[in-house]
Amino acid sequence: MAKSIRTSKLASPQSMFEEAVTLQNQNNHKGAVKRFKRVLKQSPDQPVILNHYALSLAELGDTRAAERILEKAIKLNPGNADSWGLLAEMQEKSGNINAAANAYDKYRTINPELSLGHVKFADACHQLKNYSDALSAYERAVTLDPDNPHAWRGLARVCMFEGEWERGLEAVDRALPHYPGNTLLLGIKSVACSELGKSNEVVELVDFDRLIEVQELSAPDGYADLKSFNDALCAHSLAHPSLAYEPDGVSTTKGYQTANFMYDEDRGPIAPLLEKIDGAVREYQETHPVDPSHPFLAQRPKNWDFFIWATVLDAQGHQGSHIHPHGWLSGVYYPRIPDVITLNSDTQPGWIEFGRAVKYPKAKAVDVVRTYQPQEGMVVLFPSYFYHRTLPFESSDQRFSIAFDILPLP
Repeated sequence: MAKSIRTSKLASPQSMFEEAVTLQNQNNHKGAVKRFKRVLKQSPDQPVILNHYALSLAELGDTRAAERILEKAIKLNPGNADSWGLLAEMQEKSGNINAAANAYDKYRTINPELSLGHVKFADACHQLKNYSDALSAYERAVTLDPDNPHAWRGLARVCMFEGEWERGLEAVDRALPHYPGNTLLLGIKSVACSELGKSNEVVELVDFDRLIEVQELSAPDGYADLKSFNDALCAHSLAHPSLAYEPDGVSTTKGYQTANFMYDEDRGPIAPLLEKIDGAVREYQETHPVDPSHPFLAQRPKNWDFFIWATVLDAQGHQGSHIHPHGWLSGVYYPRIPDVITLNSDTQPGWIEFGRAVKYPKAKAVDVVRTYQPQEGMVVLFPSYFYHRTLPFESSDQRFSIAFDILPLP
């Protein structure tokens, strides 16, 4: 542990500032703040000191005070790019994206040849759904720095909203070498290829027959039969304290969803389910060997963690089309299904559907889809970049599913 630094009463403002910065670099922000305050009593109008002071305040959780300090620094020197950049970061953390976008715009105006400022501004515009400004800013960023993977990834995303399919596909291909097998990029690529009529590329990338696998799980030790195990899973899901109706940020409509069961100290029946899923994933890897020519199969992880949660749908419940951007392989297990779903029907109520992408504003392609009929005890495994949704159903019984992502570990 680094020794604490004591400041002499006779120390100069410069030496006190250097001591404060040293403490800041050691992540001793409380000590740094004390010294910055002393320096500012003697030199109150120094933007560089104010910037450092604000940074330590933010690290201690006082973001609003940090913003006030930075606003003061900007009044003293409106041309200080660092002050604008730090203020933008603070505003972004506070959720004030409009203000952050304006501050990032100032930052990039002062440093027009720096790719970072254009990327940050574009990221904020993307959050605000200001796709036109985001597109031009990403374009400027990649012109300045053709090897900036963040810029290429951002450009790929925003091109989808602007209908720039060719440019989006180029951006994906420029970004993928930096993010091999990236789920978000592969999802975007599938959309761009579809819109460009590259059907062969779509079929290869989103190969239902090759890459989706259905398995039947058996009851784990300690349970009389599969029904007893499934009943325990349903009861555990309904009793979970995180279960919420249509929680923000998810695709669930007319239904409930839990948080990640991995956070739980006592996972109950989820623990033996994880063992079963782990076995199913290892079997998937055996039946899907490494293929260097395929962006998904080329990136097969050796070790992984799980993200696992339950969804409970009521009548007309469904999930909109989505991907799982943090996973490599994803899946869903069905512990309880209403009778209406198990019957053959042209409308396929409650079935899971793959291949129907999110509809971007200018998209026109006709999606090629594949549906699967859920059965109790069935697990469906699929690449996390496959767009998928569930179809609505009508029943007084609830539809239970437990979804999971395989998160690769280093």
